[in-house]
This record gives sequence, structure tokens and C-alpha cells, in this order.
Amino acid sequence: MNIIKIGTVALVSIAIMSGCAQKVRIKALNPAEVGEMASKKKVAVSNFRTDSVGLSGKIEAEIAKQKLDKKRYFTVLSRKDMQKVIAEQKLQSSELMDEATSARVGKIIGAQAIIGGEVVSSNAESGHYKEDREKCLRYYKDGGGCAQYRYYKVTCNTTQAAVSANINIINVESGSIIYADTITKEYSGDSCKAGKTSLGLLTLTSAPKQILSKAQALNRLASSIATEFVYKLTPNYIYFNVTLLKSIELDAVTDAQKENFANALEYIKVARYTKAKKILQKQMDELDGKSYAVAYDFGVVNEATGSFAKAKELYTIADELTVSPIEEIDLAMNRIDRLIAKRDEAKKQMNTE
Repeated sequence: MNIIKIGTVALVSIAIMSGCAQKVRIKALNPAEVGEMASKKKVAVSNFRTDSVGLSGKIEAEIAKQKLDKKRYFTVLSRKDMQKVIAEQKLQSSELMDEATSARVGKIIGAQAIIGGEVVSSNAESGHYKEDREKCLRYYKDGGGCAQYRYYKVTCNTTQAAVSANINIINVESGSIIYADTITKEYSGDSCKAGKTSLGLLTLTSAPKQILSKAQALNRLASSIATEFVYKLTPNYIYFNVTLLKSIELDAVTDAQKENFANALEYIKVARYTKAKKILQKQMDELDGKSYAVAYDFGVVNEATGSFAKAKELYTIADELTVSPIEEIDLAMNRIDRLIAKRDEAKKQMNTE
């Protein structure tokens, strides 16, 4: 019972601490890591060498489903057409590792880029071992501990797996390599190992999860490699939280103005940003633009709605009004230019054909 009480107190404390600062979720557009793929949106995936885990098919499927703002980002050309050309050209899969050969095949099928590679290793092992356990059968009446134990053994099952693949992208027009890397994923499962989650002062121990079979582990690792690889090729949205300032710092503020500011925060909390903007704009006018808290929170609302230029303007006003560093404003000033640059680069990638 005491453990439960301590855990409850810890959870309550965490809830209270997390509730102290109001935060806003920001959505921002990031450019693709492999920027050259912006002009290579017609792609084909060749069969990978020694591909016992179906990696080439998983990469093809992952690329085909990539969408940005509800529009498909890539056009994936048929692998059947590619295999037909390979057969007609009497090529071996090993020959597709050559850039010039891949480029020649790509030109025939109308691809701008060819993705290929090799699964260099895909190993999985299962095993088991015995572990000693004990269970209390009877406790002392005075609460002094366990009076009688039962000792027994349990069988613990294990699975270890690893998949490693070399992946490259060939520019069909030039025959050069756009991207090349080795991606490795590993899995380790033990039916007797319980998971642990730390929550402040409280550590929760969960029941052991059912482990994957060898085939399941290899399949999951191959899917993970495909996801990681394709993620690098496409602009993507990231999400993060930004903390609001919860009170106006000026002395000469009326109760009505304080109440209006609090109302703006409440509207922000339920994502009614248009309403919050109207209140904060009115407060900027009433306070003659002298409150860094109002300017900053107004900036956060604009950042949350994608108006980065306006957010930068307001963050700059807030920064100029401070006489000592304010962490939230410093973070905003360091963040906003980076977000604008990344968004602009991502939009260029999206609009390049």
C-alpha cells in the first residue's frame, strides 16, 4: 500500500509540475536531407542483391505512399517494367551495382533516379535459458516478512536479430551517385525482461512483452530500414512545443487588461488562434507595444499558424523590450530564422520537377 501511495504522490506532482507552463504545439516544414531528389521525382527501385528480407519491395512501397500536403511526392515506376528491360538487356542483378548500367536501364523506362543496393547481412537467432524465481506462500502474522517461500524455475525465450543494407541512388541523367549509405538495425527480445518506465521519482515496472519470432524481427528491421531511408528523401513536418509567458510584466496594467490577456491564453489553449490574435493585437495597441510578454505570445500564435515572418517581427519587438535575458524569447530568436530557412528550402524542393 505504501508503494502505491508514493507512486500516486509522484504522479500528482508530475501532473502539477507539467501544468505550470502553458505550451503551444508548433508545426514546421523541414527540407529533405537528400536535397538532390527534389529534381528526381520519377524513381524506380531495382531488386536488391541477396534480399531475403524483401527490402527493395518495402522501399518501393514506402516511396509510393509518400505524400506531402495530400499530394504524392514521388512517381514510382513499375518494377515489372524494369525487370523486363533487365531481361531484354540480358543483365545480371550484380551488374546493376554499376552506375552506368543502372543509368542506361533508368533512361529506357523513363526514370530520373534508380534506387538499388544489397542486403549485406540478415541474421536472426532464437534461444532460451532458465531463470530462478521465488514466491511467498505465507507471511508472518506480525507483518515481519515472508515465513514460507516456493522456489521454482521459468523458461525465458530470446530472439536476437540484425539487418544491414547498402543503399544507393543513381542519377540517371549523369550516371553519378546521388546518395550512398549503409543502414543497420538490430532487435533484442527477452521474454523474462520486464520493461521499466521512469516518471520522476517513480519507476514503473511493466510485465514482459511477447517477443518477436525470428521472421517477425527480420521483417520489422527491414521495414525500419526502408522507413529511415525514405524519410531522408522527402520534405517532412516536425512538431515541437513552445512555452508561453503567462503574465504581463508591466506595473501600469489594469485588471481588465490582465483579464483580457488571461482570456487570450485560454483561447490559445483550445487552438482558437484567430480570437487570440484579435485580443493580443488590441493589447499591443493599448499598451503601446511596450509589453514583451504580449509581443512574445502574439509571436507564438503567429508561429503556430505558419506566419513565420510576422512571428519574427513580434519576437524582435519582444527582444528589444527586455532588459535582461528571457529564456523563452532567446529560444524564439534563435529558432525563427532557422525555421524560415528550412521552410523555404523545403518549398523549393516541393516545387522542383
